Amino acid sequence: MKTIDTFLIVTMVAASWILPSFAQGADIRMANGVRLHYETSGTGHIPVVLVHGYGMSSAVWEKVLPLFPSDYRLFAVDLRGFGRSDKPENGYSCPELACDLRAFLDALSLSRAVLIGHSFGGLVIQHFAARHPERVLALVLSNTFAAALPPKGLTPAVEQRIIGYGSAEENRKIFSTTIPRYFDAANVSTEDIGHFVEVGLQASNAALRETLKANYTTPAIPAPQLAAVRAPVLILLATHDPFGTFDHAIAMSDALPNNRVQAIAHCGHSPMWEKPSEFARTVAEFLKSSDLR
Repeated sequence: MKTIDTFLIVTMVAASWILPSFAQGADIRMANGVRLHYETSGTGHIPVVLVHGYGMSSAVWEKVLPLFPSDYRLFAVDLRGFGRSDKPENGYSCPELACDLRAFLDALSLSRAVLIGHSFGGLVIQHFAARHPERVLALVLSNTFAAALPPKGLTPAVEQRIIGYGSAEENRKIFSTTIPRYFDAANVSTEDIGHFVEVGLQASNAALRETLKANYTTPAIPAPQLAAVRAPVLILLATHDPFGTFDHAIAMSDALPNNRVQAIAHCGHSPMWEKPSEFARTVAEFLKSSDLR
């Protein structure tokens, strides 16, 4: 029964606001019927929603969740198809995932929030912000790609990867090759890489194929839509990121009127895992200096 389901979800969410500041897992079913898993931490009054990148889940935020100041209440979500969320066969375009994000905020009764997006998650929150600028307190775009730029299009290598997903063994082979690129080798262990290979294996093939396709084919957001995003924006880079997001940072800085750009040294594509203290401190200082009203 929908009424009972809603009552249980609301009760669970209300109770979570008085839990200790360490991470707690929860599920919530949105109005569109999709159930999303999320990890929550902190007891502050400023909501922060963290959106992971391709092949990842809320697990990528594990190290930084306990490092944020007490002013914040963090929600690290597993996008549909990833981690412990539902895995439908469709709904994986950037606009559709942005709709999921809106439904997630609605389900938690969050009228506005700080949004932090890493890599592909940064694309998703740019699409959300362009459609719902009034619901954004601030944006943090970490090691991501500019939604203002035309898509690169599918290369033969990307197409081969898309069709290569299949059995757990086939997917493990792909992740064992690709996951190490998400980190600077100096900042991670063999155990870290193995951990994120397992995280990748939680994703459905539909999610892996369609979000990868979306990363390379989603049309650019029109400039006036991005210019309407007046919330403060932090664009984070890392000096040893192999995906070369510096040009994208310039494009994001040109497109979003109220932004600053910062780099994290000696770090690869995933600073929230490689340099969690610096990542949390940098984001917290940005938020503290911003007018979050």
